[in-house]
Amino acid sequence: MSSVIAIDIGGTNFRVGLFSGDGTCRFIREEPTSQEGGREWMLERLVEQCAALRARAGSPVTACGISFGGPVNHARQLATSVHSPGWNAFPLAQWVRDNLQLRCEVENDANAGAIGEFRFGAGRGCQSIVYITLSTGVGSGVILDGKVLRGKDGMAGEFGHLPLSDSGIICSCGARGCLETLCSGTAIARVGRERACRVPEKAKRLMELSGGEAGKISAKSVLQAAAEGDPMATEILQETTQWLARGLLTLIRILNPDKIILGGGVALAGSVLLRPLSAHLQRLGSPIIGYSTQIVVAELGVNSALYGAAAIGLAMTQDEGQ
Repeated sequence: MSSVIAIDIGGTNFRVGLFSGDGTCRFIREEPTSQEGGREWMLERLVEQCAALRARAGSPVTACGISFGGPVNHARQLATSVHSPGWNAFPLAQWVRDNLQLRCEVENDANAGAIGEFRFGAGRGCQSIVYITLSTGVGSGVILDGKVLRGKDGMAGEFGHLPLSDSGIICSCGARGCLETLCSGTAIARVGRERACRVPEKAKRLMELSGGEAGKISAKSVLQAAAEGDPMATEILQETTQWLARGLLTLIRILNPDKIILGGGVALAGSVLLRPLSAHLQRLGSPIIGYSTQIVVAELGVNSALYGAAAIGLAMTQDEGQ
């Protein structure tokens, strides 16, 4: 049985995995990403890691699927990064074919996460899902009737950039009032720091979890404090989930998918996030227009996109065998 290599290139970490032809994960390795090293550093690491995976495969490696943390022109297979130099419309799939002699397809990380959960995770058995990653930013991938929804310009599913607020906060995309500025990990941390500076007497636990410095308050510390019942952190999560609920209800009204799957570091907080989110959805919902869409946490955790890359590689292998 042949094997495939899966690669997930993120701004903070990158992962490589070896998967059997039946989809069984045999090995995963994770390393920090060197943003300063840029494209050349990453390509050198990919050569080394792929050689190591092939050596332990014990069977031919026939394809490689890649999840890339940045804009991907899927039609032309070009990858761009806003975090690391050298990735401006880089032909990554062609580079893999030329240098690693593997069939390759590249997908952006949100779509890869959707594919991973659809094939191997919480979306198994569904016809339509929306996968949303709540992390540094807010990304999403949409699968309808078993296929990735791309849209005319390849920009379908930009959930994090729904303009839901008149807030003056500028989003990473350059617009104002995007959902990403209201419920991403970056947004949660920003609000935590602002509140701690404004009313430090109410931020004692947040400060303790952040080394005593308001400037070091992170989304993780806010989520942990909320899990402990801290009033300030709980209030921040109430506001965050209210905006998230508005966005999710918009998705449900337009797409009505089987499931909305929440991934990323913020979603891994579990019930701390889901309890207030559920309450807001119930409050904002219509007593007449109901829905059965389920909102769940990703089963594959931080590896959703890696499993999606594996599914992409496996699909190429199956196509080749037909």
